[in-house]
Amino acid sequence: MMETGAQFITIANALVNLPLAFVAILGNVLVLYGVWKTPSLRSPSNLLLCGLASTDLSVGLIAQPVFITEVLVGLYSRSANLTVAFTKAHKMIGRSLCGVSLLMIAGISIDRFIAIVKPLHYPSTVTSIRVTRFVVASWALAVLSPSTEFWNPTVMHFISFLFLLICLCSSITCHTTIYKIMRRHRLQIQIHVQAIDDSITITTMARLRRSAFNTFVVFIVLMICYFPYLAAYLVRFTGKGGDIKLWIQLSVTVTFLNSALNPFLYCWRIREIRVATLRAFRKLVSKE
Repeated sequence: MMETGAQFITIANALVNLPLAFVAILGNVLVLYGVWKTPSLRSPSNLLLCGLASTDLSVGLIAQPVFITEVLVGLYSRSANLTVAFTKAHKMIGRSLCGVSLLMIAGISIDRFIAIVKPLHYPSTVTSIRVTRFVVASWALAVLSPSTEFWNPTVMHFISFLFLLICLCSSITCHTTIYKIMRRHRLQIQIHVQAIDDSITITTMARLRRSAFNTFVVFIVLMICYFPYLAAYLVRFTGKGGDIKLWIQLSVTVTFLNSALNPFLYCWRIREIRVATLRAFRKLVSKE
């Protein structure tokens, strides 16, 4: 009975990924198309956001179909080689896309950090060309890193842990520093003291504070979605959790959920993205 129950949960969990993949594909395509069709939105910060959206689109197009196939092949196929092949494919694709997502989040956090800490130098420091290079390098690094599993799994685990640690520490440090600066700025306004920089108006700081908070919301939601898998991965790595295969599969779905949620977060928190996305959606509906 327990095996039947676990099998039912496994199949249901795999099938849940079908609507999630559809939402991730449609939502992120609309965001990317909306930004592409709106020249005023082609800023370096939005290019980073598009980098994250392209990763989420890849999750819906590639990672989730491979995950669903892996689960069904594992349950019904009699070919051990086929099962192993899909398992390895899912691991490599999943880790690569997770790596890109973490790098994009770290890049977005650093972007807001520079905009607030060094506002006068931001336009010359964060350029579209540099952001494009960062996005391309992030994809290359994230795709190549999981390939180390083929020749040394221990190295792969170490690289993954180091990768995660650097990205999380970068994001947390940036958001902590931003919070301290914004808190100090608010206190200065309350006691009628001149703002942090004479060249920075209160309106500009309010806009930067809002954009930094938007980035923080995206970061927190990503961490909430990634936490179950990170916990399962840690338990499995230490070898103290017994058979946690079902836990890992459920946590993978929660991780994939982030790719479906992000377009809604962008539209909720960023008015310009919302307008561009709705415009793209109306065009799509009108063509049909």
